[in-house]
Amino acid sequence: MRLRRKSAGGPPEHSSAAASGEYFQLGLVRLYQPDSILKERLPEAAELASYCKTLTWVGREYFGRLGQDFGSMGILIAVGIKPGQRIRLWCEQVDGDIPPDVWRVFVELLEGAGQDVLPTVSGPVACALECLLGAGPSSGFPIGPGIWAEAARTAGRDFQIPDTLFEVVFPD
Repeated sequence: MRLRRKSAGGPPEHSSAAASGEYFQLGLVRLYQPDSILKERLPEAAELASYCKTLTWVGREYFGRLGQDFGSMGILIAVGIKPGQRIRLWCEQVDGDIPPDVWRVFVELLEGAGQDVLPTVSGPVACALECLLGAGPSSGFPIGPGIWAEAARTAGRDFQIPDTLFEVVFPD
């Protein structure tokens, strides 16, 4: 598996993020497939970009309105997309803890967002958003959500993201 990470403006300095009022930032977008496969399965890359921008906007609005500092940490939002505009999100906190009630509302908002900009795909597509709270996590981001790694451990084999992995974590 080869991963590519596209910069989305880079990680902000903690002090400039706080000063600008933008505590939640998109760091990088991780694409799990090579361009050749993405071009086949995702004819309009702008649709995926719009969906990712919508998820980022939700994070900025939600955490911006809370006005609460949870420290410097990350949020990994992995996105699975299947034909028929079926979407699945896996969200994880990286190097920090957000109170369960705050986290639950955030995840619910993400899951309900972007219904009018869902990408149209001809085969499974996966990406991940590396989002930063404050200066972001000190340890970096994992390759994917823990549930993906757990599925591979349980199956006792490696999966290709998204094709064989989705058979287990995002079945039809």
